[in-house]
Amino acid sequence: MANKTIGLVLSGGGYRGVAHLGVLRAMDELGIRPDYISGASAGAIVGAFYSAGYGWKETLDFFREADVISFRNYNFLKPGLLDSQSFVELFREYFPEDNFSALKIPLFISTTDLIASKTKYFYRGPLIQPLIASAAIPGVFSSVEIDGSLYCDGGVTNNFPTDPLLAFADQIIGVYLNPIPASSPDELDSTRAILERAYVIMRDNASRPKFKDCSVLIAPDVLNQFNALDNEHIDEIFEMGYREGLRHLRTLRE
Repeated sequence: MANKTIGLVLSGGGYRGVAHLGVLRAMDELGIRPDYISGASAGAIVGAFYSAGYGWKETLDFFREADVISFRNYNFLKPGLLDSQSFVELFREYFPEDNFSALKIPLFISTTDLIASKTKYFYRGPLIQPLIASAAIPGVFSSVEIDGSLYCDGGVTNNFPTDPLLAFADQIIGVYLNPIPASSPDELDSTRAILERAYVIMRDNASRPKFKDCSVLIAPDVLNQFNALDNEHIDEIFEMGYREGLRHLRTLRE
């Protein structure tokens, strides 16, 4: 591993993104530090905090305390149940300079350009709006306008953004938090269940071909028991990420 450039890719996953913090704790304990980070949705948020110099403990506190699914954030005038712009001041507390140039580690944020119908990576200029856009789940959070276009969750088009790291990293550590849960015909008994299942399959099939880009892949299947918008199991999810991180990353040290 000596003298090798390390890239870290962090998938989306809602509150399952706390598992990323467990992996970061494992990396810290093993003395592994990424030179570049790429993330989508929750992975972009974790990546931004780490790139700015916040430790896993501080970022874990953010996930515990941030009241994301709150009535005061509900919005009835924009296309989304929650107003994405209500989170600007929250992020400004942590990123007062609001610019990629203030980060200590280069970061690529995956978003979906709803007008151009493709992935858009942000890596320079203002930070907060792309960060919010990357986590703006369609239908749940309102889309974000940046430079005349509309952006939403990076996970829609690229939930496992290894692409930006390929030109820079000798080794890529990948953390993927969206395993497909087991199902049965009896469970797929409604339009909603079918649509949700189809979306999960589509997203997973788009991500899996990129697994080969990773020297180490951490993809805990046990996370499929947790809902992405459920914040009641944060500590359990964190511990799962930590254990899986230690188990897989030791091979990188060997």
